[in-house]
Amino acid sequence: KQRYQRRVRGERSGLNLQSHFNLENLTEFSSTHDEDVSMETDSKEISFLFYKTLWSIQDYFRNPNQISNDANWKKMEDTVNEICRIFENYKHEGSEQVSKDEAYFAKFLTSERLLTLQILDSNFRRHILVQILTLFQYLTGDIKFKPNKLVLSEPRKFWIRDTTNNIYSILTETPPDGAAFVKHIKSVLKYENKWSRWKNEGCPSLTKSAVDKMKQQQKGVRRTVRPMDFTSEKYDLGNTTLNDLWNICPDNLAACQDSNRNFTPETYKFFEECIEQLEPDSGVEKQYYLTNDTAFVWRSLRLLAQQSIPYFQHIQNTKNLTLTDNLQNIVTIIGKEYKKDNGMECN
Repeated sequence: KQRYQRRVRGERSGLNLQSHFNLENLTEFSSTHDEDVSMETDSKEISFLFYKTLWSIQDYFRNPNQISNDANWKKMEDTVNEICRIFENYKHEGSEQVSKDEAYFAKFLTSERLLTLQILDSNFRRHILVQILTLFQYLTGDIKFKPNKLVLSEPRKFWIRDTTNNIYSILTETPPDGAAFVKHIKSVLKYENKWSRWKNEGCPSLTKSAVDKMKQQQKGVRRTVRPMDFTSEKYDLGNTTLNDLWNICPDNLAACQDSNRNFTPETYKFFEECIEQLEPDSGVEKQYYLTNDTAFVWRSLRLLAQQSIPYFQHIQNTKNLTLTDNLQNIVTIIGKEYKKDNGMECN
């Protein structure tokens, strides 16, 4: 069975993807006390009332979503508290460890006559307490298809946390090998939590692709890096393209100061088209002016801030105009000054 599970662990066809519960899995037990049945124990707490309390919790295991109702939550909480109290206070010597060859059935009989014997059975106690731990993990876990109304308040989260610790304490004290059993159950619940996360993520493939395997193989491989020779006049970076790029100009500072790297345009060249648009006889309608483009306005102000700071005084002296109007005035002034400096006709 284990070999089969390992072989098909990524298969989705047999999964309960939407977390449906088997609501037909009813646990039947006596609702009325049989007078012929006597509880052969010195404790008055082991009574028919506890018998009904013990088996009634199976209904919450069958359908945990009903706990979203406040009344059902209160009943479940009282039931768990009572079971833990009885198991904690009613000590026993434990039962012999079940042989690997011995048949074991997880479904226990619910006869009232068997209650005192079941209380003495460590396997029965573990059966009930582990079911409660599984229920708690569902209530506190991140389950994709869990109803939205099943949201726990902080007091309920604290109660589950404290009760979980108490259950682990009872299981640790339950022979045989209580501590080892608790360690195993924690491992199983941790694996179950990972399984739920896998289903929440849509059951992605668990098999590694060829690329993932190659990355895993290369993870532990150390590359040999050849040290660079900084005494040489040329760079050898081990790549033809990088070698050509770095050897264009060996002096990095000189390369940065090269005039060919100055991409800032001259003021008049940048505004030349805009100056022509603003000419009275250009025939260009105002809605098509470059100064109506916010990106052009932003680039213009950056250029003026770098090369022509004095033009900003025209903006300060005409605060009642929009930024577009101010820029048009500045562009007009630039055009007139350029024509004047170059002996061109200026209107």
